[in-house]
Amino acid sequence: MTDKTQFSKRLLSHPEAANDAALVRIATGKRRVQSVLDQHTVAHRRTLEQKISEQGPRPMRVDPHLLGLGIMDLLELNRLREYRHSDTGAQPWYANPATSVQAVVDRLSHLAPLYSQVTRHGFGNLTGDALEIVVYKILERINAAKPRFPYHGHFFLDQPKQGNRYRKIQPPKHLGKYQTNKEADFLQFGHDAGPLCIECKNLREWIYPNSRDIRELMQKAIDLNCIPVLVARRIHYSARTNLLEPAGIIAHETYLNYYPADYTELADKVRDKNSLGFTDVTASEEPHQRTITFFENNLPRILNRMAESWRRNLPALTDYAHERINLAQLYTAIGSPAGGKWLDFQANGEPPF
Repeated sequence: MTDKTQFSKRLLSHPEAANDAALVRIATGKRRVQSVLDQHTVAHRRTLEQKISEQGPRPMRVDPHLLGLGIMDLLELNRLREYRHSDTGAQPWYANPATSVQAVVDRLSHLAPLYSQVTRHGFGNLTGDALEIVVYKILERINAAKPRFPYHGHFFLDQPKQGNRYRKIQPPKHLGKYQTNKEADFLQFGHDAGPLCIECKNLREWIYPNSRDIRELMQKAIDLNCIPVLVARRIHYSARTNLLEPAGIIAHETYLNYYPADYTELADKVRDKNSLGFTDVTASEEPHQRTITFFENNLPRILNRMAESWRRNLPALTDYAHERINLAQLYTAIGSPAGGKWLDFQANGEPPF
């Protein structure tokens, strides 16, 4: 059994505390947070996630939702300090208590403006475009080799950028008698199972089952009578096993955070292990082999099976998409491994799974 004296009352009141294995992971996360901060003075949560959730020996990796609980616990126990910077507003930065305020201030003068530069809304549009262009090139490649697979969603890559962005024609909001008030990133046709509604999410944060992005993809796919496909940097295993797989939602992780190809210098800065440490950033709009293989080989192999699950679950998925049932009820309705085992997580900024 884990020694619970090392945790705060607030942490022990959290539903995860009932799981001894989760407490072990949280304790590991706490140790690694303080170790990282000893080396780097001050860090944003996204940097801590990169270094602790995605790097290091697998037994030492701690998933973001448990890492977030570890950070909360360290704050409760006064073993961590929060800082703010004008460039990043209310977003917290973390440092160990023994670190001098001046050292934190000096370090934030470099880190905060850089983090602000790559997280502001305008840059988010550019990174969103970067992943969409990657997928667009793959769809074009597939269509060139096999004309039976046309698609909607087109970038004018041979024209000058407008406001730092390539012009794009979005897919239509209607397919025959079906229509939506939302925009799909791409629609692909030619599959026996039906058209695909493809959603690209080039985010630093992991996607969890309760993600709004998943719900919105459901809405688009249901409205247009399509099979949903989600492409994202990282998708938590609970989202894949508890929701996406049993629901019939096809998903692919790129493991890369794409920046536009002309932002090489900025990508180098954020990738630096002594800076933000986002080592998976790549300034490229060219498809990597992993994602090519997914679209050309893996997706066709699983499509019919996933489409069958999607259509079988449509009544429950429609109710969930329109917020008539909650995630726990959806799990039960679709035969999820988490059906009947749902925990209602506390509102502390951590993603439930």
